[in-house]
Amino acid sequence: MSLRRTLYNTYTAPIRWWHRHGFGVQSPSDYELVRDVLFEPLSYYAYQDQGIDTKQSQQLYRIRLWRPHAIVIERAADYEDTARTATDQTTVVVEHITGCNETLWQQILIDPRARVTFDMKDRGLVLFDKKRIKQNYIL
Repeated sequence: MSLRRTLYNTYTAPIRWWHRHGFGVQSPSDYELVRDVLFEPLSYYAYQDQGIDTKQSQQLYRIRLWRPHAIVIERAADYEDTARTATDQTTVVVEHITGCNETLWQQILIDPRARVTFDMKDRGLVLFDKKRIKQNYIL
């Protein structure tokens, strides 16, 4: 990990803790998403039934329950194809935003089609709802 990334993580740690618990998230729908989907502390019964054991897998499972057609991408070309045909219900999960997809994530943050983004340190969530104003949450 680079020194720049370490300093960034140290600086954003209090902000992440604050937002991860729902503080500072103004939109009621975004608050519900953060509290009940992205960082739900309780265990679902389906985790054991489907063999889901890691926190990352559990979070992805909850995202897919919330938006069944959520698209998981790991390449810039996949994002461009998805963003080109995105509707208000399109949801994209970007893996490894602090690693191999860091430049892709920076491009998504400035992309006008991506209206609401959630930076969860190693995973990003992008909403394309055109009725929303552009906003980035650091969770």
